[in-house]
Amino acid sequence: MLVYFLIFVGGGIGAAFRYITSNFINSVFNTGKLTLGTIFVNCLGALLIGFLVNMFDLNNANMKLRLLLITGFLGGYTTFSAYSLETVQYFLNGNIKQALLNIFLSNILCIIFVFVGMYVNRIVIR
Repeated sequence: MLVYFLIFVGGGIGAAFRYITSNFINSVFNTGKLTLGTIFVNCLGALLIGFLVNMFDLNNANMKLRLLLITGFLGGYTTFSAYSLETVQYFLNGNIKQALLNIFLSNILCIIFVFVGMYVNRIVIR
């Protein structure tokens, strides 16, 4: 149960930080064309997950701390960081096909599913 609690707490804090960070960046850099807050959050999350995974692997860090910070906090902050880490790990392990497939499926399919969700919503609501 402690594992789930750590992930829950980390995820809640990460989601709150995502909201705060994204709103702050959008208010400071209001371009009206791009949501720079989301891009910033995704880049920062990718940077943090790369740093933390490397640090934890080199230092054999406590699994509970890893779950709190990586699975919980960064999972709540941005799942894009997990996607980015998995893609890099595919590349580093020489699994180029899996890396490219992961990039394609994660980006293209998710965009398609957003459109499908919007379409289904319009049918159901109207």
